[in-house]
Amino acid sequence: MRILYLLFAAAMILFLQAVPAKGSYYSTLQCRSNHGHCRRLCFHGERWIGNCNGGHQHCCK
Repeated sequence: MRILYLLFAAAMILFLQAVPAKGSYYSTLQCRSNHGHCRRLCFHGERWIGNCNGGHQHCCK
């Protein structure tokens, strides 16, 4: 019975890693709808208006 619990836990961990986060997709779409683009760092003359990819990048405009 313990083996079944371990297999179920391992399957759930693999499943949750494969599912993309909804927040990261939404933030990227929101950035592009505000005429911005996603980068690691905003260049000189650009301003930071939000986050993209779950907070891993900046939305620059």
